[in-house]
Amino acid sequence: MVGDTVMVTLDGGITMELDRRSAPDSLPEPGQLVPADLVAQMARAQARKLAARDLLKQLDRRLQPVAKLRRKLVERGHDPESVEEVLQAMQDKGLCSDRLYAEAYCRDTLRTKPVGPRYLLARLRGHQVPSAVAQEVVAEILDPTQEQELAREAAAARWKRVREPRDRAALAKVIRFVIGRGFTPSVAHAAARDTMSAEDDEGAFE
Repeated sequence: MVGDTVMVTLDGGITMELDRRSAPDSLPEPGQLVPADLVAQMARAQARKLAARDLLKQLDRRLQPVAKLRRKLVERGHDPESVEEVLQAMQDKGLCSDRLYAEAYCRDTLRTKPVGPRYLLARLRGHQVPSAVAQEVVAEILDPTQEQELAREAAAARWKRVREPRDRAALAKVIRFVIGRGFTPSVAHAAARDTMSAEDDEGAFE
């Protein structure tokens, strides 16, 4: 045994690498006959350990939604049952979850561009975050006051690119632009009107 790893070598040179915490309770002594059911248990324990190792490598790079982690692990040859067991164990430990991913995604996105709740929800759903989780996280991270501020930021940036007179037609274009950034029509309309004559020297939002 090395740390939390237990190495078991069977006849024929087959070596199983098990996690001590998930290995069968009664491992065989050297030279002892190993029952078939115990071999099966050890094989399952090894499958979980290997899947967990790959999962931790994925999480070392960045947080990812559970559906994406599941797909990657299965594509790498891990059996679905082991993948589900490992994913559940990691979620129970707070190492990965759709909520953690959604929170990180929303915060990172809002740091770089002014977008509204509809934009965030669409992107999270595109990453296969469950709708209920996405809605809950977006509501927590983006409160009405912040939403209005971001909408005004998007509108002000768009007004800078308007070359024609700032009339009703131009106002309608800015409103459509802000709606396209994920804000509701009412919020977009208010933001466009509030910034219609504002002067702002910052760069335009793309």
